[in-house]
Amino acid sequence: MPTYVEKKTEDFKAGEHVQGVFYIKESELKTTTTNNKYMNFTFADKTGEINAKLWDWDEDNASRFKAGILVKARGSVIDWQGQLQFKIDSMGKVLESDNIKIDDYIPSAPYTGEAMYKFLFTVINEKMNDEEFKTLCTYILEENKSQLLIAPAAKKNHHAVRSGLLYHTTTMLRGALTLSSIYTFLNKNLLYTGVILHDIGKLYEMKQNDTGLVSEYTVEGTLLGHIIQGINYIDEVGKKLGINPEKVLLIKHMILSHHYIPEHGSPKSPAFPEAEMLHHLDILDARMYDMQQAVEGTETGSFSERI
Repeated sequence: MPTYVEKKTEDFKAGEHVQGVFYIKESELKTTTTNNKYMNFTFADKTGEINAKLWDWDEDNASRFKAGILVKARGSVIDWQGQLQFKIDSMGKVLESDNIKIDDYIPSAPYTGEAMYKFLFTVINEKMNDEEFKTLCTYILEENKSQLLIAPAAKKNHHAVRSGLLYHTTTMLRGALTLSSIYTFLNKNLLYTGVILHDIGKLYEMKQNDTGLVSEYTVEGTLLGHIIQGINYIDEVGKKLGINPEKVLLIKHMILSHHYIPEHGSPKSPAFPEAEMLHHLDILDARMYDMQQAVEGTETGSFSERI
């Protein structure tokens, strides 16, 4: 019988026998080409995630090991077509008697939700002087505070971690503060508002559980997407608060155009400088995040997986 070593996913190496506690981020029942059933998982911990497979499938596994729970698992790490994969030998649910906190095993932003939420209000109160934009931002942040503190920015893509949405937003806002001091003709109030609210529709696009992670999209999120949901929400709040319709229109355009092209979900391209800047801040932060994750997970002298 192999000796299993306790390890985090970032330290996994092919050929090792490891064990640990993992958060099931994704769980699927699949069938091989020879019609054999198996469980396909994405296991995650604080350090990263790995594809995991349970080949010894039984009828109860699909219901017992759903996404959103902690499990104790042991198995072997293999190299499958250039990617590490975890072949599960045995696994079971974490019990209350194990005294394990789920927060200790969930991939999270490097800063707390509370600290990043506070930073947004520091910018609103100290760097913005347009009362209507301040009112709009304040109302929306306060109305959605409990979700915002832990919400990810995506299910799979960039910033798909606990408090990832705030991490993405605050990083973009730091960039906006710097770049608006260089491009001084920009309307700072408009730019900062656009950054703070550009992805607010993601709170309604995805089903967020108590961990702060997402396993599926809402029906409306699937049919409309966060851009349209964000526009509808901004329009509704703007009317409720009596915000100047022209200002609301500008923010709606910034949300609509921040993915830049129809293939990425934006039917309109940015039509004014602040909208253009928002797009570049968004794509820069998303790409830098993905590249950072790839670099940190790649050994010296090796290439990362294709992104």
